[in-house]
This record gives sequence, C-alpha cells and structure tokens, in this order.
Amino acid sequence: MKSIWTAVVAAFSTFSVLPTPRISWDRYTLKGVLCALPLVGAVIGGLCCLYFWLAEWLRLPAILSAVVLTVLPIAVSGGIHMDGFADTVDALSSHADAEKKRAILKDPHAGAFAILGVGCYMLLYFGLCAALPLSWKTIGLFGISHVLARATGSLLGAALRPSNPEGMLKTFHDAAAKRSVAILIVWIVLAAVGAALLDPLSTGLMLLACALVFLWVRHTAYRQFGGMSGDLAGYGISLASLAMLLGLVLSERIVSLWF
Repeated sequence: MKSIWTAVVAAFSTFSVLPTPRISWDRYTLKGVLCALPLVGAVIGGLCCLYFWLAEWLRLPAILSAVVLTVLPIAVSGGIHMDGFADTVDALSSHADAEKKRAILKDPHAGAFAILGVGCYMLLYFGLCAALPLSWKTIGLFGISHVLARATGSLLGAALRPSNPEGMLKTFHDAAAKRSVAILIVWIVLAAVGAALLDPLSTGLMLLACALVFLWVRHTAYRQFGGMSGDLAGYGISLASLAMLLGLVLSERIVSLWF
C-alpha cells in the first residue's frame, strides 16, 4: 500500500500543480509513476464535471464553458504535456537529423514553430469545445478522455524504447515493473467500459483516436528521434486529448443529423 501511495503522490507532484505531501524519491517511488498518471486525468475529469454542475446552476454562457474546458486541463497539469507538444513540434519542423531533433527537445527556448503549433492546437481545442453540446453524458465522456489520454501517453513511455539514456522518461521506464503495461491496459479497459455505459459510439471513436495516436507517435519516435522521450509522451497525450475531443464532437453530430 505504501508503494502505491508514493507512486500516486509522485505522479501528482510531477504531472500536476496540485499540492502533495513530501515523499522520498527512490526506485520504489518511481516504479509506479506512469501507472498512476491516469489518476491525474481522473481528477481533471472530476473538476470538469464540477465546473459543469456550477455552470448549469449559474446558467453560464456556453462560450465561457468552452474557455474553461480548454484552459482547466492545462492549468491543473501545469502545462507539462503542452510543453512536450511544443518541443516536439519545434523538433519535427526543423527537418534535421535525429541527433539534432533530440537536442531541440532539450532546448528550454521555444521556437517560432512551437508557438505556432500551440496556437493552432489551442484554437482547434477551443473550437471543438464550443461545438460540443454540453450535457452530463458529454461532460462525463470528456472527463474520461483525459484518463484515456494519459493512459495512452504512459503506455507509450512504458512500452517503447527511450531515446535518451539520461532523460526523465528513461528513469521512469527503467524503474517501472514489467507489469506496468498490463496495468495501463487495465486502465484503458476500465475507462472504455465507463465510457461505453454513457455512449458506445463515442467510445468507439475515442478508442480509435487513441490507437491512431499511439501508432503515429510510435512511428514518429522511432523514425525521427530514435526512441521515445518525455516530450514525445506529452506530445502523444496532447494529440490524444484533441483527437478524442474531435471523435466526441463527430459522434454527437452523427447522432443529431442521422438519428
């Protein structure tokens, strides 16, 4: 139980801005960090549901809800995944060799392509949030999407070969037990079951989005960077969140137009 607790605290300490107790960091602490990351998504989903309840009670405008649903996940995570997205866009836009791309990932400065990429991402995400008809069903699916996105990113980190022998992902990857992949698959199955109880069509599109993002990031990691990294995992989480939101909006449009 202690190892589970420390893994959860370490995950929230690393991947969110939420206050956490102080713990000692060792290989046992790091062992389950990737497995606990979907819990951060669950908290974000819960906060989104809490906001929706408040918005319904106060009758807040839909445009404000779109803004909050766009900003809230980034605010809670501290932007750590978007940082990985920005660095990866910068590296891919360089069209350099793998070594140079890995150097760009390590560079703390943001290039022009990173800023353009984040700007386009935020506009797309906000537009999809504005297009999503809000209800308890859709907000529940939206919350579950953040669990699935982080499970997908964690699975990328746990299953794929790291590119950097000294990076943070390498530390988590080496500390993780062999059963980490199985635990993350259980996370995905449980989240999928919960989503399917709300809407099977939306769930199918969301899972398809996760699978496509996983395959794309895996291909990109090995072909462009020589392996996975923490930035690429953040890139995957960001892409999965956007792709699942698109699937959710499409499923709602399909139902409204055809049924």
